[in-house]
Amino acid sequence: MHTARPLDRQDLATLGRNHEDLLRLCRDLEDLADSLPFAIDEARCRHVAEQVVPLLTRTQEFEEQLLFPDLDRSAGSCFAAMMIERLKNEHRCDRMAAEEISLTLKAMLRGHCGLTFETIGYMLRGFFECVRRHVASEKAMINQLIPPEPRMALA
Repeated sequence: MHTARPLDRQDLATLGRNHEDLLRLCRDLEDLADSLPFAIDEARCRHVAEQVVPLLTRTQEFEEQLLFPDLDRSAGSCFAAMMIERLKNEHRCDRMAAEEISLTLKAMLRGHCGLTFETIGYMLRGFFECVRRHVASEKAMINQLIPPEPRMALA
């Protein structure tokens, strides 16, 4: 467990890498959705199925242990608390969706998925659009609520 302290440059760099990893995952999910049903990259599909849950979990744990307490301290307002609670709720929904995506992609690779390719495509698109929106919201909050010096703004 982390101590209550402001984020430093290393923390912001870790958060930035986590966000980039999530956005790369979103691009892979979008490519998979676009490839359905005729040009599925099985290696990419397997990689996404294996990585979606651990990557999301790693990122969310970091955010909840370090980022959210720091944002709450920096903003010190009811609005910030409401935004943080909204982000935590998104974390719960995204975790459930990630688990479902992982199971669905693994079943699809085994040829045991009862869903249509159209349904799988909608599932993937819904998830990656939510993750992209979540990352954008966090970046906007960080850039607005955490003083820029000595911190670097997240791109």
